[in-house]
Amino acid sequence: MFPIIFFVFFLSIFSLNSCTDKVSKEFTCLDCHKIEIPLPHKRLSCSLCHGGSERAFNKESAHKGLKTFFTYNEIERICGKCHNEAVKNFKNSLHFTYERELKSIFKGFEFPLKVTNLYEFSNLEGDFESDEGLLIDFLKRRCLSCHIFGKGEAYPKTKRERGCFSCHKPHKISKPDDETCLSCHYSIRIGWDYYGYSPHPWFVDYRSPFVNGKEPERPYGIEAYQLKEDVHKEKGLKCLSCHNKAEIMFGKGRISCNTCHKKLSENIFHKKKILSKVRCEVCHASFLNQDALKICYLELEPDLWDWYELSFQESYEIENLVKKFIKGEKIKYVMSDKFTDKEKEGIWLCTLENRTILNFEIGRDYKKRLCIKRKERLKLVFEDKSLEGYFEACKVPHTIGKGDINRSLRILKIFAEF
Repeated sequence: MFPIIFFVFFLSIFSLNSCTDKVSKEFTCLDCHKIEIPLPHKRLSCSLCHGGSERAFNKESAHKGLKTFFTYNEIERICGKCHNEAVKNFKNSLHFTYERELKSIFKGFEFPLKVTNLYEFSNLEGDFESDEGLLIDFLKRRCLSCHIFGKGEAYPKTKRERGCFSCHKPHKISKPDDETCLSCHYSIRIGWDYYGYSPHPWFVDYRSPFVNGKEPERPYGIEAYQLKEDVHKEKGLKCLSCHNKAEIMFGKGRISCNTCHKKLSENIFHKKKILSKVRCEVCHASFLNQDALKICYLELEPDLWDWYELSFQESYEIENLVKKFIKGEKIKYVMSDKFTDKEKEGIWLCTLENRTILNFEIGRDYKKRLCIKRKERLKLVFEDKSLEGYFEACKVPHTIGKGDINRSLRILKIFAEF
């Protein structure tokens, strides 16, 4: 009996001492959060960004004043403490200004553009009364989901952080990889095509079949046809192999095909006279993802049964609302502003007409060279209000391969070389 009592007493004392040791031990953030942070950022204190206490005896004191949500401006200030010059010069890049996109959209709807960059645009208020206000509301809540001021659609491979962390992932803080680029450059945007992806049309009839009784995974929110990869992808080139830091971050030093392909085979298609008047992709692109017409309706209280077969429309919010509606759950007909995360009444429901991959339209760029044109129309509808925009621009499909002989012969005929 005595040995048993002695053993229990000894165990109690040991447990008490162990507990006391734990309570008295001072923990650091990385004792609990097993995060591998590479140098040189590993030397920085976690509290520099997150607040709280770097060293503490318990979770409560460690997390006092903890910050886990950051606006674009807050991230800019944090990174700017060490990278002030980079943060400053980044504001010249197209990833910050969205200059081409904004000019194209407003010109397409014949509205004056009153801002110079996307940051200024984020402060505009959309409304349902005016045509211009309706367009702004559509852009902020449904269209412009890929930008450094928002966190992207909430699908596995499209969600990300704001600001510098859009490309330089938090805690890793390294050069962006291809997967990071594709978190924005997916669907019909240039980038997905580099991997040979061509997005399905939205309607349920174009969905991929079930595999073992389950829906196929949709890490980008949509499904895609797997076509031939760009020849540069086949050779092992990454996005950053061509699009370097100067171009992406500072809007400088954009390269062209001739940067690498200085010496071309001497054939009839590569005569200097032809190459000076024709962009390379006109003959060498194998497909072009584009939507001929998109129609979007702003509905305040829609019957979502009507949209069941169009629930996959590259919007996590819409897909989630339709799912909840079908289950009979109570829902609010609201969508968030992709710049501020604030919710607003009404949801934008869209449909596509004629999503194509082989419709090559030949046009001319600002240097009068032949290029591949992407032509699209967007129609916005709210109650008795309807407005339509038309867009066309030269594009460089990242689907480069052997030249298409039929297109090449058309080019020679244009210049009377054949």
